[in-house]
Amino acid sequence: MKKTILSIILMGASIMGFAQEDKVLMTINGEPVMLSEFMYIYEKNNQESSLEKKTMEEYLELFINFKLKVAEAIAQGVDTTEAFQKELDGYRAQATPKYMQDNAAIDSLVSMSYHRMAHPRSASHIAVQCPMDATPEAEAAALAKINELRERVTVGIPKEVKKGRKKITVQEVEDFTEVALAHSEDPGVQQNQGKLGWIQVFRYVFPFEEAVYTTPVGGVSEVFRSPFGFHIAKVEEEREYEEVHASHIMKMTPNGDEARLEKAKAAMDSIYALAIAEGADFAALAEMHSEDKGSAIRGGDLGWFGRGAMVQPFEDITFGLEEGAISEPFQTRFGVHISKLHGKRGIQPMDSMRSQLLRQVQRDQRMQIANQSFIAKTRAEYGLPAEMTDAEVKAYADAHLEEKYPELRNLVREYHDGILLFDVSLREVWDKANQDTEGLAAYFKANKKNYPWDEPRYKGYIIYAKTEVAAKAAKQIVKTANPDSVMSILNARVNVDSVQYVKVEHGLWKMGKHAAVDKYGFKSKTAEYTPSEEFPIVVAVGKVIKAPQTYEDERGKVTTDYQDYLEKQWIAKLREKYAVVVNKEVLDRR
Repeated sequence: MKKTILSIILMGASIMGFAQEDKVLMTINGEPVMLSEFMYIYEKNNQESSLEKKTMEEYLELFINFKLKVAEAIAQGVDTTEAFQKELDGYRAQATPKYMQDNAAIDSLVSMSYHRMAHPRSASHIAVQCPMDATPEAEAAALAKINELRERVTVGIPKEVKKGRKKITVQEVEDFTEVALAHSEDPGVQQNQGKLGWIQVFRYVFPFEEAVYTTPVGGVSEVFRSPFGFHIAKVEEEREYEEVHASHIMKMTPNGDEARLEKAKAAMDSIYALAIAEGADFAALAEMHSEDKGSAIRGGDLGWFGRGAMVQPFEDITFGLEEGAISEPFQTRFGVHISKLHGKRGIQPMDSMRSQLLRQVQRDQRMQIANQSFIAKTRAEYGLPAEMTDAEVKAYADAHLEEKYPELRNLVREYHDGILLFDVSLREVWDKANQDTEGLAAYFKANKKNYPWDEPRYKGYIIYAKTEVAAKAAKQIVKTANPDSVMSILNARVNVDSVQYVKVEHGLWKMGKHAAVDKYGFKSKTAEYTPSEEFPIVVAVGKVIKAPQTYEDERGKVTTDYQDYLEKQWIAKLREKYAVVVNKEVLDRR
């Protein structure tokens, strides 16, 4: 079977069916280069924002040079190296994810999530514990129990009761809260009576959210599974989304500490009196008194939040305030609070939330819906056999992306050729120019007139010394030693016993760029420089020159020009080595 599937993938990968007929613009060493490739590169590099736009004819010559370098890289075997393939695979892997998903399905999930956020629902639930690794027997027992509980709260379980002398069968629906209290295995059921409050989108596991939002208001969901076990949910209410911007002040009260609770209540009564006084600054009071340190540093500001984000009764009390109003002190399981409402608003427009919702969808379990949709569409599109696994279907789709999406094909080719271009140019031009000291010297000598200076430079050393003796020794060293070895010799002969008796600077400076150089190198009488107490002796060893003497004096410019020179020579050799045939009529008829 694996052999068959592999054959299908390989066979399909060899079929190049493009939406539009492409034409050969040129051949390089007999290899065709298509018009679409040239137009993609030309249009990408000649947009309105381009600093230097070129005509198509000008760009054609640049493109030929580019493809000649790529051909040379291939001839040198660069494209067969492990490093090349790894780099290309890495770039392609970054580019392909958006093509390996069902974007329509994802958009649908984003819209669905927004709609649910716009219409929040409150719910209660009953749970029967059953971990994912439970035995089949335990899972069957848990499922039977939850099905029975659902029957009791939806249609009732038939039972016989006496009515006078007769026994009759009755079937009464039981109260959801009472059944939850008596039978739910949720650890918090005795405190919350099965009531979960407002179910925020993305806050619960997706199966739970799905059950709540696909069940009619007032109804009980079908049984559904979570990692915790089996559940049923009753949808209590649906509202239009509303969120508030609020601040609060809190005194914390550990459970069971009655003395602390009374002290907190008294403190909050006093703070409340200050907060409602005319001219009071709620933010300043929060910074001074609130024990919620996270919000206290922001003046108690909690930002915007919707229902389900805060504990009760904090939520109901804060949502019930008028704008600008401050609540009386109230207690939650965390402590004693007062809250201030700054504003209310409905849900934000979907366009402003789309990117945030998209990120949440992509991280959430619901993304599996889009993944399965992509798998199903791929199977149908290519007529793939049912025996192929999902992983094999994705591999098949990945192998055909460049055929299906011309923009990806162009981008991957651009990565491919760009990596080859960089590697071969590094080898043939850039590294060669940097390392060929003899070539640089010869090029500079032949083109010295191209590097004039508008003002002289000081070339040499500036020595800073603690004593005259150290300065004299350093002066002798810098005169005779190789510049690359000066510091190591100074440290060995002068800077002994971990004491720095001398330090030096070596370079090429214009007047006005270095105060010590101006005074001691250029011997300027107007230079403002005073030696430091640590190094009171300053000596210059060098000379003022009016023009560069060696390529080292203008290394950056000379190296760049030498690279250009080497590249022109290289291009000339490539044009001799590889035959280039251009079908200009194809370009004219595009």
